[in-house]
Amino acid sequence: MSLINNIRYRFARKNLEQEHQKLSRTRKPLNLDNSRYIALLYYIPDEDSYKKIEDLLKLLGDRNIKVKVACYTDQKVIPHYFIPKLMQDILTVKDTNWYYFPVKPFVKDFLQEEFDILIDLSLKEYIPLLYLAANAKASLKIGRFDESHQHYYDLMIDIPQDSTLEYFIEQVMHYLNKINTES
Repeated sequence: MSLINNIRYRFARKNLEQEHQKLSRTRKPLNLDNSRYIALLYYIPDEDSYKKIEDLLKLLGDRNIKVKVACYTDQKVIPHYFIPKLMQDILTVKDTNWYYFPVKPFVKDFLQEEFDILIDLSLKEYIPLLYLAANAKASLKIGRFDESHQHYYDLMIDIPQDSTLEYFIEQVMHYLNKINTES
């Protein structure tokens, strides 16, 4: 990481923590059976990852769960295999500000939505997706375990560093089916 990018990253993390502290939301344990609206965040490095997410969206759709998707690519253009849909938005490097925060018009609406569950399927830290996860108004937020993300997620899943997206999705679905919401 170059010196300038390192400085940008440090400022981004500091500003993200400050913005997150202003967030007010109601937390509650939810599982897939009592969720009707989910936010899904993911990094899109290749077509294979895109197809795995499409499979997950079909699975959630079969359960009558409405899903709002936001994905990020560190490319400057939208990949040719990404097919825009009504409930799916994509962020590229060009769609971020100096702090790497997303600045596309859909972001404001996304952060106002009242999601039952937010699932961040990022296998590494991507500030644009972390920004959305940290500031979203979801009742339950799920992401990959990272000690520095404790304030942003309600449930973090610890997976080996070399894990695949498919494995992470399996783990998330496993735990979402196991959450007991009865008092």
